[in-house]
Amino acid sequence: MRTFLTFAGLIIMFAGLSSCYDESATFGESLVDSSFRNVTADTSTVTVTNVRIDSLETSGTNTVLLGQYTHPLWGTVTSMSYIPYERPSYGTDIEETVILDSLMLTLHYNGYYLGDTTLMQTLSVYPLKEKVVLNDNDYLYSNASFAYGTEALGKKTFKPHPGRGEPVEIRLSDELGRQLLTSFHNRSEAVSVDKFEDYFKGIAVVPDASSKNLLGFSVGDTLSVITLYYHVKDELENPQTLVFSPNTTTQFNHFDHDRSGTLLPAVATKNEEVSSAQLGDRGMLFGGLGWYTRLEFPHLNNIMQQGVQVDVQNAILRIYPQVDTYSEFNSLPDSIYLYIADENNVVTEAVTDYLGTQVQGGVLVKDDTFREKTYYYFDVSTFMKEELGAIGTNKHNLQLVFPSAKYNSTFNNLTFSSQKGKNPITLQLTYTIYESY
Repeated sequence: MRTFLTFAGLIIMFAGLSSCYDESATFGESLVDSSFRNVTADTSTVTVTNVRIDSLETSGTNTVLLGQYTHPLWGTVTSMSYIPYERPSYGTDIEETVILDSLMLTLHYNGYYLGDTTLMQTLSVYPLKEKVVLNDNDYLYSNASFAYGTEALGKKTFKPHPGRGEPVEIRLSDELGRQLLTSFHNRSEAVSVDKFEDYFKGIAVVPDASSKNLLGFSVGDTLSVITLYYHVKDELENPQTLVFSPNTTTQFNHFDHDRSGTLLPAVATKNEEVSSAQLGDRGMLFGGLGWYTRLEFPHLNNIMQQGVQVDVQNAILRIYPQVDTYSEFNSLPDSIYLYIADENNVVTEAVTDYLGTQVQGGVLVKDDTFREKTYYYFDVSTFMKEELGAIGTNKHNLQLVFPSAKYNSTFNNLTFSSQKGKNPITLQLTYTIYESY
C-alpha cells in the first residue's frame, strides 16, 4: 500500500488534471480514465451568515474613542468616552497662598482614525454626575452609560492630526480648577483618598453631532490626564502642577449605531443573525458594532460520491472586499482571522499556519489598478481535509473575525460579496478521486 501511494503521488505531481466542478452536479466523463483523478473545483458552495456579538467590553482598553462616521452601507456610528480620575498627591504647604493658572485636559493620539481627517472635529467635556462603577463581572460594555451635566466644562474645535503626535488640549472651567485647588490645598475631607472619586467623578467627552471622523487617543498614567496649573503667590517663576491620571480600569467608551436607511434590521436583537441575502448578498465584519461572519459548506460531502475514496489535497478561500466600501478614509483591515466553531457556534480552535503554531491571518493581496481583484486569502486545507465526511453534530463552520481588540477599540470594517455578489467569495478545492483502492 505504501508503495502504491508513493507512486500515485508521483503520478499526481506530473500528470494531475484539473476541471471546474460544482459538487451538486454530475461529474463529467471527459477526464482521463484512471484509478484516480486529480480535480480542481472553484464553485464549492459557501453559505455566508452575519452574526453580531451581543456585548462588547470597552472598559480597560486604554483607548479613548471619539467622533462619528457614516458608512456607505451600514449607517452612522458614534463614540463618546467616560473618564474617571484617580486622586493625585498634593504637596504645597498649607501656609502658602496658591493661585490657579489653568485646568487642561490633554489627549494624545494613538494613531487610529476613521473618516475624513481634513474636516474639523469638535469635542465637548462635561462633568460626570454619577460615579462610574464596574458591573458584577468587572467590565463595562459599549451600551453602558452614566449621567453627566448639561453645561460643558470645556469645548474645542480643531483639525485632527492623528499621525503627527501633537496632543489635543482642551481648557476646562476655571471654576472647577479653583474648586479642586482649594480643596486639595486646604486638605479638605472631600478629596481624601476614600472620598475623592465621589467628589470628582470624572468627565464625559462627547463629539459634536456634525462630526465626520472618529479619532483614537491613548489612556495611561501620563495620557488623557487633566493637569491643574497653579503657582504660589509672589513666585511666578516657580509654576506648579497637579496631575490627575485616568482610572484605566473604569474608563470606557460608549458606542451608538443608527441603522436607519440601511439593509440591517431597524432594531438590534439578542443573538442577532442576518443572512447574506438580507444584506444584498454581502458579508460584513464591523469592529465596535460586533459583527462577524459565519461561513458554512453545506455540500462539501457531495464530492465523496464521485469515487470509492476522495481526499482533499488543497483548499484556498478567497474573500473580495466590496470596492465602494473602503477608501483612504476607511482603509482595508491589515488582518482578519478564521476560527473553527462547532454546531453551537462555540469556537474550538483557530485556523493556523502550515506549521500549526500560529493563528493564520488572511493575506491581503492588493490590486491598485483593478480594485475588483483585491482579495484576502486563507489556506484552509487542513480544515477541509478534517471536515470531509463529517455529519450532524460533528460538522463545523468557520468564523471570519477581527482580533478581539479591534472590536473593543476601533470601528474597523470589511464588506464583501457572498457567492451571489459581484465579486463572489470562492473556495478553491483540489482533491483526488480514487476509483478503486
